[in-house]
Amino acid sequence: MPSDETLSAGIPAIYSHLQSKAWRVERDHLLIGDFPVQFLTASGLTEEAVREGRLVQFEGVPAKVFRPEYIIAIAASVGRHKDFARIEQILDQVKIDKALLDDILGRYNLQLPKK
Repeated sequence: MPSDETLSAGIPAIYSHLQSKAWRVERDHLLIGDFPVQFLTASGLTEEAVREGRLVQFEGVPAKVFRPEYIIAIAASVGRHKDFARIEQILDQVKIDKALLDDILGRYNLQLPKK
C-alpha cells in the first residue's frame, strides 16, 4: 500500500498498487472479477455524484454507484467524442430522471451534445 493511505496518493498509485497484487487492469478500468470499475478523483460534480450514489450489493459487498444522470453530466463535462457516445448510449438504454438531469446540468453550466 502506498505510504499515504488516503486518496491523495493518486489514482495512478492505486492502480499500480493493485496491479502489483495481481489485480487486472484493462485500459482505465480495474477488473473486479470480469466487472470493469473505474476510479475517479472526487471534486465538484464527481464529489456530488459520490454523495448521491445509490447503495447496491455486489457479491455481498456494499458499494455506491453513480446515478445515470451524474454519469451523463460527468461525460458532458469532459466532452470527448467517446463521452458523447456514452451519453447517447445511456439515454437510449436507461430510464433517466429528466428533472434531476436538467438540474445537475444547469447547476454545473453543462449542455448535452446536439443530435
